[in-house]
Amino acid sequence: MAFLTFSAYTDYACVEKEFSTQHEKLQSGYPYWSINATHRKLKAAFWYGTTFKHYATLCLVALAALTVMHPSFWVNPLSCLIALVCVACIFIPIAAFIYMPAYYNTYLPLLESCIERYSGKQLEGIQKCKQQQYSVMALMLIQYAFNRIAGAEPEPFSDAYSCLMMKQYGVSQKMVDSCQRIIVLNRWEQSKERKRTEIIEAFEEAKGYFNTLQIPAAAETLQALKVRLLQRAKTPLAVC
Repeated sequence: MAFLTFSAYTDYACVEKEFSTQHEKLQSGYPYWSINATHRKLKAAFWYGTTFKHYATLCLVALAALTVMHPSFWVNPLSCLIALVCVACIFIPIAAFIYMPAYYNTYLPLLESCIERYSGKQLEGIQKCKQQQYSVMALMLIQYAFNRIAGAEPEPFSDAYSCLMMKQYGVSQKMVDSCQRIIVLNRWEQSKERKRTEIIEAFEEAKGYFNTLQIPAAAETLQALKVRLLQRAKTPLAVC
């Protein structure tokens, strides 16, 4: 009955499995394949794949039963023509009363629900990764320590360096430039305690990073920088 009424193809578990399988398969072949593209692909597959196979199976079962009951049916060319006409015409009422209601009332809503759930999980995973990621200031401090250890002397305010940091850490060039002004020029809002706390927390994050890697030279470099930044912050600027 589930097969005859087409309900076997409109179960949520089946739809979800089909979507996940097809989307992962298409993404493996096309790295930039979108969820919306899979949505369209499955809608087309419903009519040109699932529906066609279902109707073809019904017709084959009916013709096989007819052959068993009337073996001489296929001898008469007129009977064969009538059978073919019936196969073509019967599709219209079946599509109207079975396929279209199943598609619009069940399959399409389930498919869109699967897409929303899948997208929600993706966004949730991205947000979780962002929450666990180091702050931009901590990343720039880590890079500063690596540069000092390696003896590299890049131009910290050049577009090339900002673009390189953007590609390496996935942060905007504006945020990179802002952090570089704090590290190199000690330019930050010294009157705000909150900003001072953010800088201290960034140093702790960077320090923990190098402690995990067991690089004491980097930790010492950061400590010297921390003293320089925070001590200067306490000293009032001279007014010319």
